[in-house]
Amino acid sequence: MKRSEMAAMGEALGQTGRQRALLVANPAAGGYRAGRIAAVAQALRARGIETETRLTAAPGDLERIAADPATTADVILAAGGDGTINEAVAGLLARPGTRPHLALVPAGTANVLAYELGLSARPARIAAAVATGRTAPLHTGRANGRAFMLMVSAGFDADVVHAVDPAAKRRWKQLAFVATAVRRGFARRNQPDLTVVADGRSIRCRLAVVAKAIHYGGPFRIAPGAGTTRPGLHLVALLKDDPWSLIRAGAALILGRLDRSPIALVIPVTECRIDAAAPVPVQIDGEAFGFTPVAVETVAEILRVVVPEAGPRT
Repeated sequence: MKRSEMAAMGEALGQTGRQRALLVANPAAGGYRAGRIAAVAQALRARGIETETRLTAAPGDLERIAADPATTADVILAAGGDGTINEAVAGLLARPGTRPHLALVPAGTANVLAYELGLSARPARIAAAVATGRTAPLHTGRANGRAFMLMVSAGFDADVVHAVDPAAKRRWKQLAFVATAVRRGFARRNQPDLTVVADGRSIRCRLAVVAKAIHYGGPFRIAPGAGTTRPGLHLVALLKDDPWSLIRAGAALILGRLDRSPIALVIPVTECRIDAAAPVPVQIDGEAFGFTPVAVETVAEILRVVVPEAGPRT
């Protein structure tokens, strides 16, 4: 993205006075380090930004903090993985009136949104981005009333998310998902076919991903036309999920060619409903989210997320 384009869509923070930042960290996140959180706070203060640090104690704490109109910071920095960032997004969308900007401190099991936005995990660079005040629009979706900024899916990958051991996830991060995926991929599954009704079109498939993000699992491009800073959703439907098909789909994903695979369908959508003859696991932004049916739609409200001068990856 050109620098002039970023300037056009960027918004500056703190134009009328000193910036106030609230740094919220999730101690349960896989990559949480107290020293690193302190380093981010110190780097922010070195830039002249008033900074308060809070640690969450239970799931939903960050969402409540972000939704509370009494939280008067100009920017909320959410430290953790994509599940933690999801809480911040849900809270900000539920907040009445003026919303603080969102900034990310990558510190969790997975940080797909941070990768998508081209964000650094270094405290000095995080502080520099916040001080510069450059932001991009963060477009989101909603599934059964729950906000998401990356994707919602049903089928094999959601089954892996449901099955992964939480302790292994904290210790081994993405390797825990890989090991679980291999184990589940070669196990016999009695999952019924999924029926996806997308903008009036009915599609029968084995795995359905409704993507906001262009990336999946880090650097892999799942939907070339998608993007968290762009409006709209993309449906990625995998027509087969036998072991060989999953290997082919994985190879196509790594090569950035999933949209050209004969066993996948990738199309833009505005809304869809995913259902099955029996309940099938669902995940949102890498976290388990019950079972089908799930109704997915775009969200009209747009959040502002802090980005580096280079801008989001496209």
